[in-house]
Amino acid sequence: MKKIILSLGLLVFALTTNAQSDAYKAGMKGLIGRMEAAKNNPEAYQETSNGFLRIAGAEKNEWLPNYYAAYCLTMQAMFSKDKEKIDPLLDQADKLLSDISIHVTSDEVMCLQAFSKSTRIGVDPMTRGMKYGMESAKFLEQAKALNVNNPRIYFLQGEAAFHTPEQYGGGKAKALKLFQTASEKYASFKPTSDLMPNWGKDANDMMLAESNK
Repeated sequence: MKKIILSLGLLVFALTTNAQSDAYKAGMKGLIGRMEAAKNNPEAYQETSNGFLRIAGAEKNEWLPNYYAAYCLTMQAMFSKDKEKIDPLLDQADKLLSDISIHVTSDEVMCLQAFSKSTRIGVDPMTRGMKYGMESAKFLEQAKALNVNNPRIYFLQGEAAFHTPEQYGGGKAKALKLFQTASEKYASFKPTSDLMPNWGKDANDMMLAESNK
């Protein structure tokens, strides 16, 4: 009798777990689709960020909801027309990413940390370029040490080079090579699951074309 009760308990647990897993995946896929459709709309990124945070609140053991919330906050900051909103948004993103990094070592998290740092430069490039440029570059080197084939590393390095004058080690020629490398990496890159990060290709294609002019 005890064996039957135990077996029934395990069956119910398995069914409940699978149902939760299916609901989690469906919710995440839906929000990722909305995130990809947001383009340069700060309000849309805010809405999707809130959605990911709600999932994160329900799924304490999953790190991807907080990762995507941080990505949406970073994109919201990048497209914000109000510079006073940029740092508070990135502060939220950085806190989420720092919390993830306590438990997870991921080149994807490091790439997003680099993206967040470089986005801060836009508030005042003259005074912030060196500080945040160096911090961003450090995260990208750490990411490369973990996964040399992550295309987002080279895309973000290309972005940095494109917006850095030649006399300071940047320029279009250097950026072009990095965007080309990123393009090659994107062509062969396969996420380990359909929920894992896969952003940046369209932006890289655009910057590759811009660097070729």
